[in-house]
Amino acid sequence: MRFIRAVRFAKVQFAFIQSLASKSPINYQMATPKRILIAGGGIAGPSCALLLSRAGHQVTIVERAPQLRATGQQIDVAGNGVPVVKKMGIWEALKERTEIEILRGDMVDVIYQRTKDSTEYIFGDQISALADHGSHVTASFEHHPDRDFDIVIAADGLYSHTRSLVFGKDSAHIRSLNQCVALMSIPWQKSDTTWSRWCNAPGGRCACTRPRAKQGLTGAYLALMTEESGKIGRLPAEEQKQEFARRFADMGWETPRILEQMMKADDFYVTPVAQAKPESWVKDRVALLGDSGYAPSPVSGQGTTLALVGAYILAGCINTYDDVQEALKQYQQQVKPFVQEGQKLYPGVPGSANPQTAWGIRTFYSIMWIASLINSSGVLGILSVLFGPLSALFGSGLQLPEYKL
Repeated sequence: MRFIRAVRFAKVQFAFIQSLASKSPINYQMATPKRILIAGGGIAGPSCALLLSRAGHQVTIVERAPQLRATGQQIDVAGNGVPVVKKMGIWEALKERTEIEILRGDMVDVIYQRTKDSTEYIFGDQISALADHGSHVTASFEHHPDRDFDIVIAADGLYSHTRSLVFGKDSAHIRSLNQCVALMSIPWQKSDTTWSRWCNAPGGRCACTRPRAKQGLTGAYLALMTEESGKIGRLPAEEQKQEFARRFADMGWETPRILEQMMKADDFYVTPVAQAKPESWVKDRVALLGDSGYAPSPVSGQGTTLALVGAYILAGCINTYDDVQEALKQYQQQVKPFVQEGQKLYPGVPGSANPQTAWGIRTFYSIMWIASLINSSGVLGILSVLFGPLSALFGSGLQLPEYKL
């Protein structure tokens, strides 16, 4: 038995944090300009680059993709992420591009446009080795000559290649939540309206559509609970498509349409639902940023916010403390409470929203229906609370430190 539940297309509500003052005073002695290498051209790395280059540091970003990847689905910017965006000076530019939700591609492009003239971008390459000499780090690249830097920042995602070079290839760095999600854009059709819809099926499967009618597109998602999520997430794109096509072939609802368009989608990607849990976020002159250091998982809704907060704190520490070791030590200490809050999830998430049996699906929908009658925020609002971070319900009370950037 399958049950389709339509939900109101939710507007992202950006919470404005009035006070940015830290309870602990910061020493505002400005650091001398540093040569900084950032691995990863997504949101975390370029956000940090924007703040650092504005403060006079020499920043280079290396991205293994041959060009800017300004694609992706809806992202959430909330809580302490909002004042960071405003400090970056991109708030108005983002509002001009969206009426309801921010798309990852829009945010990536906005940040790139603000950094391309002040930051060196190297596309189609990645770091192959790092040698720490005490006073500096020598970075070797796959396709470019070696270069020296004062600081290296790994912001190249959950399965960070740079992290593995410094911290080792340890699977303990990743805590799998046994789910992987395929995301893509498909052509919008009239029946999509402006409502988000989802459908569960036995076997821990879920399909969801989120329309973007004005763009003529609909965001489509296929979520699968499986202990092989990490393996599927590392397959080549064409093999991933075949895997999802096989596992969702008999689901019905809108799934046949999604699978058909999936084969043609140029923005298709798969993300394992997992958290990054390394023992430390710094080592010598290397720092982990964003998903490479503390991915909270897509189900938390905190990935972009944590990336922005981490970028702001790391840039602030580098620009405040002249000694690199002290700067990275302060970064570790100051970002820790934000990471701890952002990574908190309710027990059983995300499996509780993706039941394995028809009985479990009926029970899940019944609970959502009753909760939506009680709570005026509707089903999607209930889901965002139940399956997001605990801090979203109770409030973290954390305030960003103030830096001169």
